[in-house]
Amino acid sequence: MPRIIDRQSRPPRHLSGHLHVTGQSLFIGEGSLPAGLLHLKVLVSQLPHARILKIDGCRAKNLPDVKAVLTWRDIRGENQIGHAIKDEPLLPETEVYYAGQPVALVAAESSLAAERALAHVTIEYQELEPLLTIEAALARRSFYVPPRIIERGDVESALSRCDHVLEGEVSSGAQEHFYLETQVCLAVPNEDRGMTLYAATQSTAEVQEVAARILGVNSKEITVDVPRLGGGFGGKERQATLWACLTALASQQTGRPVLLRLSRHQDMAWTGKRHPFMSRYRVGFDSQGRIHSYSVELNANGGAYADLSVAILERAMLHADNAYHLPNARIIGRACRTHLPPNTAMRGFGAPQGIFVIEKVIERIARTLKLDPLKVRELNAYREGQSTPYGQPVREARIAGYLNQLKRRSNYQRLLEENRTFNRRHPYLKRGVGVVPVKFGISFTSAFLNQGSALIWIYADGSIFLSHGGVEMGQEVNTKVAQVAARELGVSIGRIRVESANTKRVANASPTAASTGSDLNGHAAREAARILKKRLATTAVTLLRQKFGLKTSTSRIVFDADRIWTKSDPRHRLRFEELIEHAYHDRVDLGAHGFYRTPGVHFGREQGSGRPFHYFAQGCGLVQVEVDILSGHSRMLRVHIVHELARSLNPEIDRGQIHGAFIQGFGWCTMEEEAIDEKGRYLAVSPSTYKIPTIRDLPDVFTIELAQGKRRYASVFGSKAIGEPPLIYGEAAWFAIKDAIESLAGHRLESGLVHPATPEAVLSAVESLKNQEDKDTR
Repeated sequence: MPRIIDRQSRPPRHLSGHLHVTGQSLFIGEGSLPAGLLHLKVLVSQLPHARILKIDGCRAKNLPDVKAVLTWRDIRGENQIGHAIKDEPLLPETEVYYAGQPVALVAAESSLAAERALAHVTIEYQELEPLLTIEAALARRSFYVPPRIIERGDVESALSRCDHVLEGEVSSGAQEHFYLETQVCLAVPNEDRGMTLYAATQSTAEVQEVAARILGVNSKEITVDVPRLGGGFGGKERQATLWACLTALASQQTGRPVLLRLSRHQDMAWTGKRHPFMSRYRVGFDSQGRIHSYSVELNANGGAYADLSVAILERAMLHADNAYHLPNARIIGRACRTHLPPNTAMRGFGAPQGIFVIEKVIERIARTLKLDPLKVRELNAYREGQSTPYGQPVREARIAGYLNQLKRRSNYQRLLEENRTFNRRHPYLKRGVGVVPVKFGISFTSAFLNQGSALIWIYADGSIFLSHGGVEMGQEVNTKVAQVAARELGVSIGRIRVESANTKRVANASPTAASTGSDLNGHAAREAARILKKRLATTAVTLLRQKFGLKTSTSRIVFDADRIWTKSDPRHRLRFEELIEHAYHDRVDLGAHGFYRTPGVHFGREQGSGRPFHYFAQGCGLVQVEVDILSGHSRMLRVHIVHELARSLNPEIDRGQIHGAFIQGFGWCTMEEEAIDEKGRYLAVSPSTYKIPTIRDLPDVFTIELAQGKRRYASVFGSKAIGEPPLIYGEAAWFAIKDAIESLAGHRLESGLVHPATPEAVLSAVESLKNQEDKDTR
């Protein structure tokens, strides 16, 4: 087993931990199901692009236990689930645009009956030519929106004055979300046209809005309730809307509760992934390795419909600089429309793709100048007050310091020497090291989404109900938000019960995404707690006078450790239950709604400038690998991460997030490969054919240093977000593998390693390097 090193005291336990480890956690469609439940199955297109000539469901309708066969003609409202860009029908009317697109539905008394009926629905198509690749889309100029641009300085003039200029192309692949719970929704009709959707979504408000549009009703008729998700990683931010609306349609048409649950195979075959990118760059730099000019084109494969592709491309552009100051920069972004399932949000939301490009550029600069890549990273790292290409100052810039800390704590120089010694002695095993820093912007780039709400009720017995706009999906946002409320009210967290995310309790909630879940909802819960504490302080003044004869003011009342007292006499204390009972009988309002909007964030898309982020999360990671050049297999030996948490709300949760995010990033860069056939169908659609990291892939030593302390630019109680930034450190594994391969040629030549660095890719890179060496020798 790997040795995991970190040094922290134990924080409050996870609120859901005891349920998860004992198997008592209930997910959507589990436990007691409603009477009269129907099961919904979906007939999808097997073609990536085709004209629909005829749909015939008559035979299926007449089968036993079948209650409905549905197509677009059964939609009473608007046949449109597109959100930012309205380009996606719930069910296609005349054309299909990707293999896996739902075309018809069957609702039946049992799952088996619905499945059998699908075979009796016939669809006639006229096949059309598909676009499947970024290159094909660029040639046809197939985009959702015109290309975006961010520009600073004079790129061309600066390039002409540089000592060195390099250009190249960088590609990164797709990635399957592989959440444990597949896409699922349970729709339950209520009286007076109402409906409750128990949907596996990260965005309750979007499902409510779009389902109402499809059904032809107002949002007030639709309630969306999410008790918890079995993972999301972005794959349920937008993609869950489709499956929820299909279920809602079937429930409206039959007047019965309906359950839709995709199998693992269906989920992997029909849903969108992390966006593949193909990027081209030019970089100018001096003989010390300092970058003076950088031009990059980021091209994303978005699939058939826009989904979140434009926003994802935008974040990739806003992270194209990563941790480095670029005095002259041009960043062009193109979101390409193809005939693949609509690609969507995934942890990092485009930032990993944009960062991968410039990290590869940094490595090329280092190899060209025969410098240590870490030295080039230190040289170009942001310093205090320098601004990004889009004009936002980088405050509390600590990248150079964290890189130096990483170098010292990991014994970096000794590690390099050990690698050189090992590589000289082992002809078929090679070791390498990679380092990647991160500067990750925290906020939604669409400013209006940076808002959060929470609702708190204190019951007469002193127990507390808390509901907020965040969706719990294993990241323990409920624990963190409960901690914030408990800290503000001065009570133990055990008093608090966090309820499901529900559109009737908290309306218009932003998606739980962009690493903002704890920030937005934590601030909102704190505001609600402040309102209650202010009311209770008035009651406390009265009660302290009545009970102890103490004279005090509300400004001197202290709430802490389930007790209330005045600063002038801490010996005489009230129990929290005692105060609440008195407040209740005194008719004090014991409920409060809290609201928070992130201050100062804005971004002008047309100008390519602004302050889109509230703050930046920073850090760096190092990976040492060993590569078998005969088999192509690699293994991690050592990981060392320095990550900035500021004042962590819960270090234990944050360490878990760092572990998980890093491993997910490592998987994307080294083993998770998405292949498609000529019909645009994914070939790896099960755990047997799509490889993700397992416990066997953990490094021998995994060291995490949490950089904590007061930061002026942070969030609730001085904390910083943790969900996405550490995924970037996984890219260091790719660069470590590349370093190991290139040791074969003394780091004089580039290997041509592609992304992801699968065993096949490693063998191809080794072969390429040997061929280059042979050429040089001749």
